[in-house]
Amino acid sequence: MTYGGDFMTVGEGRDETPTYPKVFGVSITPTVGAILLTLLGAVVAYLLWANLVQGTLQRNRELKADIAAKEQQLLNQEETQKQIAAARTRLQEAQQLQADVRSLFASEDSLNTLLLDINERVQSVNAGITDPARRATLARFDLNAEESGLITDGSLGGQVNNQLERRVYDVEIRGTFPQTQSIIRNIERLQPLLVVSDLNSSLDATSQRIVLDDRGRLTPTGQPDTRITTTFKLAALVPVDTPAPTAASAETPAETTTPPAQ
Repeated sequence: MTYGGDFMTVGEGRDETPTYPKVFGVSITPTVGAILLTLLGAVVAYLLWANLVQGTLQRNRELKADIAAKEQQLLNQEETQKQIAAARTRLQEAQQLQADVRSLFASEDSLNTLLLDINERVQSVNAGITDPARRATLARFDLNAEESGLITDGSLGGQVNNQLERRVYDVEIRGTFPQTQSIIRNIERLQPLLVVSDLNSSLDATSQRIVLDDRGRLTPTGQPDTRITTTFKLAALVPVDTPAPTAASAETPAETTTPPAQ
């Protein structure tokens, strides 16, 4: 069978070149598109890095620095607390030492009873002695106002000047030598810090007698005890911050200079 007419060759009359969109005169081919997408991804990644990641890292660094600063503050606070605790301990030790040292000195309360304390020591050596002539006596206990007062002469060391007050009492004891020795030793054992000075003893002439029997011989018993009269100054040291005694309390010892014989 024969057909007439024109025959069209396959492919004839068609444009084989594909068309691509253009941007600013540049055809966006697959290659160009891939490059543009890559660049766009890089830009987006940079923007994300700059706006999110980098800000987060900066914030993390700031937080780490802040945490380190807080930890250092805590360490400093702990060290400060340790120093405060150590200072408080030293203060307590110093206060305790001060209290211990102050307890060695006299106080107004101890001075108010000093006369009674001294007289008690005197009477303790009279235990069992009924003969008044053989008993020891506290003949004098007077406040020496001229020698009493604030210590400023350096006699006890320059460091205690204006820190201590001296109360001086004139004391006279009568008795035998053993009695007097025992009394003074007992006075030294009293709690307040007392200073004994100007100690002077003299024999009582009225007791210097010898008893003879009818044949002119010394009797083995009945010889009178030799008595002595001892005078001394007794100084009590009082911290200056202790309230000063009133005139009435200062004159109290002088008003009772001679305790009643017991």
